[in-house]
Amino acid sequence: MNRIYHPYKKWEDYKAGFYNNCSGAIKKEMIEQVIIMFSDAKLTKKYMEQVITDWQYSCEHNLSNDSLNKIAYIGQAACCLFAKVPSTVTMEAWNLLTPEIQERSNRIANRILNTWINNQ
Repeated sequence: MNRIYHPYKKWEDYKAGFYNNCSGAIKKEMIEQVIIMFSDAKLTKKYMEQVITDWQYSCEHNLSNDSLNKIAYIGQAACCLFAKVPSTVTMEAWNLLTPEIQERSNRIANRILNTWINNQ
């Protein structure tokens, strides 16, 4: 796949707060939301699917980048859609999940990524 570029002002993830910062009580609440979403396989799948259907420009820009961890991006983007959680907070919360939840979430993200690739 060829690399696709879009200006950041078109990125749906940028508009949704994916690159924002937060701290304190808000950050703690967002960490809890990440745990809630990933702990529920149906929610995880729903929001990961929403990433590839609703975020055309962000997906093209990020998922065509061979140097990006695409599985992680899909999970972080799903958390942003689910509860407006910035990517850095999702990264921090990821370490609080059990290995079983991490593995299941990665398998779901891999299926979603393959769906996106096959539709390009």
